[in-house]
Amino acid sequence: MEKKIPKLSVQLLAAIAVVSALGIIVENVFSIRFSNTLQLQFTFLTNTILGAIAGPIWSALVALIIDPIAVLMSGQTFILGFTVIEVVSGFLYGLFFYRKKLNIAEKKDWLYVAMVVCLILLVTSFVMTPVVLHYHFKTPWIVLYSSRVTKAVVEIPMRIVVTMLIMPQLQRIPEIRKLMGLPR
Repeated sequence: MEKKIPKLSVQLLAAIAVVSALGIIVENVFSIRFSNTLQLQFTFLTNTILGAIAGPIWSALVALIIDPIAVLMSGQTFILGFTVIEVVSGFLYGLFFYRKKLNIAEKKDWLYVAMVVCLILLVTSFVMTPVVLHYHFKTPWIVLYSSRVTKAVVEIPMRIVVTMLIMPQLQRIPEIRKLMGLPR
């Protein structure tokens, strides 16, 4: 099994800090909130980049630290369940994108990203998030799932396309490629 925990270097720490700061900005500025229980976030892109450069363990730990900070900066109520979701999400992004070379011209890479996006959304958006929302806000299950299915119709293709447009381009930058654990 290939190594999934990169050595923590100054360059990696700096990259983690920059991507984390970008993630906080994206979460607080570019999220579209439809209701208290449904929002469209673009943090998947910074999570993908973080997972690709930091691997599953560091991504999960960074999510554990950054999520409460982002919540405090946004003025929202801190709910531990959402932090757990972010930790699991960070782990999954790192597990699937660290050391994973992507090529926009390869159908197998599009399929890989599609499967990863669907898996991450299934675990986080269709299992964990409804449980947390139902527990904290007593929102009926039918409301939680009907709105999530509708959102997924837009969100899944968007995540796949954006990931495949951005990640292969980032992997062409030698310094980022090295951080992602990819050969030259």
